[in-house]
Amino acid sequence: MILMFKIESMPAKICLGFTSLMFLLYGISFMFFGDCYVMGGHGCFGILNNGVPSTADIAYGHGGPESAFNGALFFGLFISTMLILNEGARGKWIIMLPVIIGSTIMSICIWVYWNDASEAKELPKYVSILVTVAYIAAYILLREEGVNEGLSEFKPGLKVKDKVAMVSLILLVFAGLFYSLRMIFTPDTVIAEGFPEASRSALDLNKGMGEPFPTTVSVSGSLILVYGLWSALVLLDGASGKWAILHPSAFAFITVTISIFVGLIVGNARNISDQNQLDAMTGAVVMLLVLISYFRLKGEGVEDGITFMGKPVEDDAMWTNSLLLFAFVMGALFAIKEIIIPIIS
Repeated sequence: MILMFKIESMPAKICLGFTSLMFLLYGISFMFFGDCYVMGGHGCFGILNNGVPSTADIAYGHGGPESAFNGALFFGLFISTMLILNEGARGKWIIMLPVIIGSTIMSICIWVYWNDASEAKELPKYVSILVTVAYIAAYILLREEGVNEGLSEFKPGLKVKDKVAMVSLILLVFAGLFYSLRMIFTPDTVIAEGFPEASRSALDLNKGMGEPFPTTVSVSGSLILVYGLWSALVLLDGASGKWAILHPSAFAFITVTISIFVGLIVGNARNISDQNQLDAMTGAVVMLLVLISYFRLKGEGVEDGITFMGKPVEDDAMWTNSLLLFAFVMGALFAIKEIIIPIIS
């Protein structure tokens, strides 16, 4: 597929191109190779790894499933960034401002919660800052291309009329705030609740199944906050034109749900505590709430101005078909990685 970038500023294209590449790189690396990432590449294949020098490092094997979860959320941010590049910047403050808030908090959290006792590579500390700065620069550069169109008219209020969609969005906002704020401000408490001390000895570090570090948990919280803010914008600003933020959310949480389902089948999903099980169920519920909100809000203009490669979409079934195709492809990829390859190797 030939990319038809619809923004004119070359510096903005470079900034967004860099951020989309980083979101994609970390998204794919974490989603499909999260276990190998936290194992430092020892005895396994991964696109990226945390650089621990040996299996004796304190960070070795900790947080593989949580890294995979973060990868799915990074992938959603990649989709949102490519949407800006391919569909144009006009009115895309609804995408960019929440991402700026989330990525800024993520950068701070990585530095604050970094475990200095480990010899893992510190590259994520600097990449997070570079990505945040590049994204902010792109936002500033795109002001002349109408990125802030509609921002001055934004007056928060319950603008969604459909009761089912309204309740769904309220649940999404509250769930997003609940999970994100706890993960950002009290990651140690989140870890303690999800991983009782007595159960930790049974976690296999050689499969990346060790309990996550506060850094990983706080990154999850920062990313969840972005999706929570997107839901809040639909609820408080109305549904018109909000396909631009509901599409990335749907793709991200479909990926989360598929990865958890496959993980439960092969035994590398979190399932050692009631909190782990609740978290897994919440991912699927969030996916359903996003999809319910989207389809219920078609009558309120959620697809107003929808484009594909900068051209108006006339086929009403295109989005539904794309969603089903995406779910099929992601399901196949996770099945190949987690089920088929281990069988034949």
